[in-house]
Amino acid sequence: MSDPESITLTAADGQLLAASHYAPAAMAPPLGLALQINSATAVPRRFYDAFARHAAGRGFAVLSYDYRGIGQSNSGRVAQCTMLDWAELDAAAAGAWLRQNHPGCRLCVIGHSFGGQILGLTPQAADYAAALLVASQSGHWRHWPAGWPRLRMFLLWHLLIPLLTRLYGRMPGALFGGEPLPPGVALQWARWGRSRHYISDAAGAPLRPYNALLKAPLLSLSFSDDPIAPKAAVDALLGYYPAARIERRHIAPADWGLPKLGHFGLFHRAMPVQHWDTLLDWLASAALPAR
Repeated sequence: MSDPESITLTAADGQLLAASHYAPAAMAPPLGLALQINSATAVPRRFYDAFARHAAGRGFAVLSYDYRGIGQSNSGRVAQCTMLDWAELDAAAAGAWLRQNHPGCRLCVIGHSFGGQILGLTPQAADYAAALLVASQSGHWRHWPAGWPRLRMFLLWHLLIPLLTRLYGRMPGALFGGEPLPPGVALQWARWGRSRHYISDAAGAPLRPYNALLKAPLLSLSFSDDPIAPKAAVDALLGYYPAARIERRHIAPADWGLPKLGHFGLFHRAMPVQHWDTLLDWLASAALPAR
């Protein structure tokens, strides 16, 4: 297929965001589905390029984008941005662009890790016809297995992120496989991780403003060899979406004939495409009315 179109989104506060639009392949059967890809924390949109190209080849209109301060979305006052900005402004801008430019399509979303935690932070939750959550979890440290995994997360939220962010002015990305985080993002993320409610307001109360509007089918995936999103943490997130029609799958690499999957493996360009097709088939079946 042809290369994606590089476009610029404008968030409600005027922030410019770099994005890629993958038009449905001309030879693919028309689906009438537009797919928004919400990235994991600090992961640039280029990471999802192979998957997005494949989805477009299947007939989806696909939009990936960089959160402010990540990838090519580095213009403007990104140092002051927060994780809430990524959700309330950036993800909302992506959905608005798809609705405007593909008005006849049903809107689907894939949320990878953080990208699946935020579906209820804008009224756009009501617009999704289907949602696929890939290793999306509640980040509270108590959801990790007892012992070193739980202690590591406790130290990450309470010590490492606050200390390193204040020391370097940004949070180094090597700790979680992404790019450096703007300080406001890193410090808010650490505060959430210390809270039993995880995504929470400044007073510490749970922040779920539009979560009940998500009434679409939702498929949540987790992977047995993923230390960043253990099964219990992924299970805990599902309570954020009380009205969604939830299907849950916990997958071991051997189930797919693979040596490993981890937190990022699903979107790696070496992933056998039959697994992508299985998930895209689910999205299409869940989002489209029965014929």
